Amino acid sequence: MIYPPIPTPFDRQGNLDAQAFRDLAQLLEPHVDGILFYGSNGEGVHLTRAEREKGLSVHSPRKPPLVGLMEETLVQGLEALEQAQVVRPRALLVTPPRYYTANLGNEGLEAYFSTLADSGTQVWLYHVPQNTKADLPLPVVANLSRHPNISGLKDSSGEMARLAFYQSQSLDLEYFTGHAPTFLGALALGASGGILAAANLAPLAFRQLEEAWRSGNMATANLMQTRLEPLARALGQGGFVLLKQAMRYLGLPAGYPRPPYPAESPLWPVFKGILENLKAEGWLVTGD
Repeated sequence: MIYPPIPTPFDRQGNLDAQAFRDLAQLLEPHVDGILFYGSNGEGVHLTRAEREKGLSVHSPRKPPLVGLMEETLVQGLEALEQAQVVRPRALLVTPPRYYTANLGNEGLEAYFSTLADSGTQVWLYHVPQNTKADLPLPVVANLSRHPNISGLKDSSGEMARLAFYQSQSLDLEYFTGHAPTFLGALALGASGGILAAANLAPLAFRQLEEAWRSGNMATANLMQTRLEPLARALGQGGFVLLKQAMRYLGLPAGYPRPPYPAESPLWPVFKGILENLKAEGWLVTGD
């Protein structure tokens, strides 16, 4: 299964562009299994409470979406959880609180996720230490997997040993990778699919890779992973700034990063060539 964490469009002045947000989701949804709103590439942490609510209110997804929740306290988390219900999410993708992580401990982490899940909404754990700078310890993951409403996990660390742990422990979790350069390896370790920034650009290519793997066609799966590695690696380095620049170049209404983040990435000259090659091969979604 392929989910893109779609960007949240802002105009050049940093104002939320709700219409572009709706248009972008509708352009991408037919090519994927669902949309992730307010993931790491969705700049959810840059939104006010009112903007977060307004952004979700314009969507009418046909496929059950995921919604990111990246708050610091239970009061904030429960409020964001309630707002997300407007799109009837499949699950909420929840990062651990990060600012005072040294004071939280494993018990506090478990209490945070468990209390959100006690609401009845499905919760997926989200491990993305390159952004949060916070760990999600493996014993915590194992304990939380026993909660009936904690049903999934996204791991963007790229640490294959963590994926091997999830598989070896037979955790009652559906897990996805957020690390496109090791997508094939994650599938081999039991991942159900990918929640991938690069799937905003080349969802059909990642779908073909996954389908080849599941049908036992390793030659094609390896070929596709090799072909997509430069795209995935560069996008991992350039983040949402590079992603939005690439999508604008392809005519997709992704908008601009919110100030003070720059509109353009220093990686663009190299990345443009990668995009052009994949576009010529018919792998990219465009606004044409």
